Amino acid sequence: DLDTLFRVGRGQSQNACGCGTGSAASDMTKWFNTNYHYIVPEFSSHDTFNVSWPQLFEEVNEALQAGHDVKPVLLGPVSYLYLGKEVEEGFDRLTLLPRLLTAYQAILSKLAKQGVQWVQIDEPILALELEPRWQEAFKLAYQVIRGDVKLLLTTYFDSVLDTLDKIVELPVDGLHVDISAAPVQLETIVNRLPFD
Repeated sequence: DLDTLFRVGRGQSQNACGCGTGSAASDMTKWFNTNYHYIVPEFSSHDTFNVSWPQLFEEVNEALQAGHDVKPVLLGPVSYLYLGKEVEEGFDRLTLLPRLLTAYQAILSKLAKQGVQWVQIDEPILALELEPRWQEAFKLAYQVIRGDVKLLLTTYFDSVLDTLDKIVELPVDGLHVDISAAPVQLETIVNRLPFD
């Protein structure tokens, strides 16, 4: 709901909530090498993920009714977890991936039922030096969320040559890479892509 969105971004004073404790606003940090900022997701071991904000589906429906081809864009599940932080001592947010994938399956399934053919999944962390466990998480994620819509895996801000071995194995229908930021990667990527 809208109140929750405002509390995440701005916090809530003790007096406003009537609960005696209030809540702090979530942290904000730079979005990679840009001057844009994002609110850092916070994770704990008891988190569950549900599709509770219908705005995406409403906007897709509106665009489809207006006769437009629609390609929704989602932040990928692995990048979403990676870019967040744990709020519990000794907890690893990557353990939430299976629960998060259930929500992604629901989103992609609903988009398919609306008639969407392609969904762009942004995984900008593929351009980072990732620990092996984070690299392996992509395999599980894309095996699970693969469904009735075509997936365009999108990376940006730098080269993906360090993670290319993992990328070419993923069950996606298209790949978008940032050649303007790292033109040197083009030839290698083209030579490694499967053409089926």
